[in-house]
Parts: sequence; structure tokens; C-alpha cells
Amino acid sequence: MEKSFEKSRSNFISRTMVTMGLGLLITFLVAIATANFIPIISLPIMVGAIITEFILVIYLGARISKMGVTQAKVAFYAYAAINGFTLSTIFVQYNLGFLSVVFLISSAMFVCSAMIGLTTKKDMTTLGQFFLMMLIGLLLLTVFKMIFNIPGLGFALSLVGIIIFCGLTAYDMQKVKMLHYNAYSIDAEEASKYSVVAALQLYLDFINIFLYVIRLFEER
Repeated sequence: MEKSFEKSRSNFISRTMVTMGLGLLITFLVAIATANFIPIISLPIMVGAIITEFILVIYLGARISKMGVTQAKVAFYAYAAINGFTLSTIFVQYNLGFLSVVFLISSAMFVCSAMIGLTTKKDMTTLGQFFLMMLIGLLLLTVFKMIFNIPGLGFALSLVGIIIFCGLTAYDMQKVKMLHYNAYSIDAEEASKYSVVAALQLYLDFINIFLYVIRLFEER
């Protein structure tokens, strides 16, 4: 029974990472392709894409229990594609070499953080809540920076942002194991669906690490 559970958890984590990886691939391919057309994309279309992103995330989180595995994956990949479309406004500002370096740095940070969450025996719930509170503070300070352009604040916020999302990556990776435990007690179909939710959480962590690394280079 224990071996069966361990094998199921290993498969769950593998499915989660593959789904997340495909989502990232879709995002970056769409972003690179769309960046060439930024000058002719109207503001209403971009705003509509951003709104659609939020709707898809809410929809996926609220309806996952009633979805099939295929439907959940389609919703996630659609979100990844739309996110790539909105990120093209950032990609157009940099060359591919710079973006590749940032991607490699972000990947290294993400993998190290994920391994901590995967291997640690310590319950990271309290730490995860702490990072979520820090995230709220970061958002408030970001608004403050937009109003008052204080020298050095942008660099500090970028550094703090990286720390927060690396911490959340470790926390979410530990949650992946908990998601599997909850889903495994129901059935294999549920486990497959919740691997999509886990992939979405980790996907968002990676994207935010990536964006804050870009900002860190900008603020040097």
C-alpha cells in the first residue's frame, strides 16, 4: 500500500511539473511571437486579454471539482497562451539573449526553492502565510513607488519580490504533496485534476520570479 502511494505521489508530481512546463513553453512561445505585433495591438484587446486571464484563474479554481482532466488542462493552457499575449508587451523591450539569461537564472531559483519544499520535513504553512502577508506589503509599496519615485526603492522591491516568490514556490511545492494526499484518498481521476491546480500555482510562482529578475536587472 505504501509503495503504491509513493508511486502515485511520484507520478502526481511528475504530471504537475510536465503540465507546468508545457504551460511555460506555450507562454514564452506566444509572447515571443506576439511581440512582433505589439504596435498594431489595440489597448482594448490587451485589457480584454488581462480580464480573461483573471476569469480563467477564478474559473479553474472554482470549477476544478466538476471538470474533467482534459477540460482542466485546456483551461490552464488557454490561460498560459493569454498570459503569453499580455507578457509580449514586456518581451518586446528586450532581446532574446537577455530573456534567455533571465529564464535560466529564474529556473535555477525556482528549482532550488521547489526542492526545499519537496524535501523538507518542516510544515511550511506558517512560513507560506508570512510570505503571503509580505506579498500584500510588496504590492502596497509598489503602488507607493509609482507615486513617489524614490531612488533605490525599485531595486529593493525587486529583490524582495524574488525572495517572496522563491519562498512561495517552496510552500506551494509542499502543498503539491498535500494536494496529492487529499486527491489520492478519493480516486485517480481527482488526483489528475488537482495536478493541474498544482501546476497553475507553480506556474504563477515561476512567472513572478521571472518578472522580478527582469526588474532587478532594470534597476541596477
